[in-house]
Order: sequence, then structure tokens, then C-alpha cells
Amino acid sequence: MQVRDLVNIIAIDTQPTTNSRIVHRVKAIRGSSEDQIELAKLAFADGFQAYESVLVKQAGEGTYSFGDTVSMADVILVPTVDQALLYRMDLDFVPNIKRIHSVLKELEALKAADWRNQGDIQEKFRIQAA
Repeated sequence: MQVRDLVNIIAIDTQPTTNSRIVHRVKAIRGSSEDQIELAKLAFADGFQAYESVLVKQAGEGTYSFGDTVSMADVILVPTVDQALLYRMDLDFVPNIKRIHSVLKELEALKAADWRNQGDIQEKFRIQAA
């Protein structure tokens, strides 16, 4: 149940709002990249605070989001944190997420799966990946 809750915080609440298609629409409607960035950062902050509160209720037990085994919660957390870091978010307000993300980024499977390591990355994203 807790893994599902963590996944839902990211997949249902955080990721859709921070999806590049959505934040680019905000920029197009408002005519300002500041509005785009503000929306994304607010959505990340809300989602990460909710995720962190679940981790705190678990008393920070384990290496990953739920215990000592990588779960779907971790798999979905990594790219979302990576995206937040592209917006230059400071994650000090969510120390458990920051710790878990750092540990996960050292796993060979997640290094290989990182979008920046994919051969078919679209040219428009290569600049961000560099």
C-alpha cells in the first residue's frame, strides 16, 4: 500500500503537472518562461513534500523509498527528481528524497536507463543532456 501511495504521488499528482508539454503551454499562454518555471517548481515542491511525509512516517527505514529493495516508487522517483534538478531546484527541503535519489543514481541499472545515456535521444534534448 505504501509503495502504491508513493507511486501515485509522483505519477498522478506531480508528473502530469510538470510534464514538458504542460509547462510549455503555460509559457505559451502566459508568454513568460518565469511562469513556466514557477508552475513546475511549485508542483515539484508539493509532490516532493507529500512523498517526504510518507517517508518520514516510515521513520526513514531502509536504503530506498520502501525498505532495502528497489521498488516501483524508486523507479518513478529518479526521473522526476532528475527533471526537478533540470529546473535547478534545491532539494534540501526533502532530505530523505535527496538521500534516496543519490543512492539510486549509483545503481548500474539506473545509470544505464538514464535518458541521457540513450542513443535515440532527440536532438532538441541533447543540449539539456550535455
